[in-house]
Amino acid sequence: AELAAYLEQAVGVAPSRITRIINGVDSERFHPGQDRSPLPPGFAPPGTWVIGAVGRLEKVKDHPNLVQAFIRLAGTLPDARQRLRLAIIGEGSTRPTLETLLDTAGLRELAWLPGARDDVPELLRAMDLFALPSQAEGISNTILEAMACGLPVVATAVGGNAELVVAGATGRLVPASDPQALAAAMREFVE
Repeated sequence: AELAAYLEQAVGVAPSRITRIINGVDSERFHPGQDRSPLPPGFAPPGTWVIGAVGRLEKVKDHPNLVQAFIRLAGTLPDARQRLRLAIIGEGSTRPTLETLLDTAGLRELAWLPGARDDVPELLRAMDLFALPSQAEGISNTILEAMACGLPVVATAVGGNAELVVAGATGRLVPASDPQALAAAMREFVE
């Protein structure tokens, strides 16, 4: 809807020439389930809460925001080292920043950054909460895939995210580039 409004209002395209086509999800591949076996052995023992993200590790996806939120969340939970895990699936230029943030906070062992993977459906089913910290989005395929796997979603209120995430029903929306708000929303689900 945001892109359609932009085309109509800013570019001047006639509404009759605009058709919205929303992505779909292969429900044979992306379906609910709970299986930690795709994660490294010992990474997420019983009782842990896996917060996950899937996407290119590039500036627009703002994974440093997610890592900063994870660090804040870990700092507010007394048993964080026993309860919290972070899995960020993807590769890109911000990876060294993410690793530095985690190392500096002393939380590297609570995070798994395996790079690009071909087993995303299985990895989603190993998570408890999906986070999308982007600065800009259209209709996010990863949100659709996470929801198809039955995951609640915490996402930034940008682009088409508000068309997918229904606050209080399927997840929470938070302002972009606000690790404090992202941490607070994630904490709601962890608790």
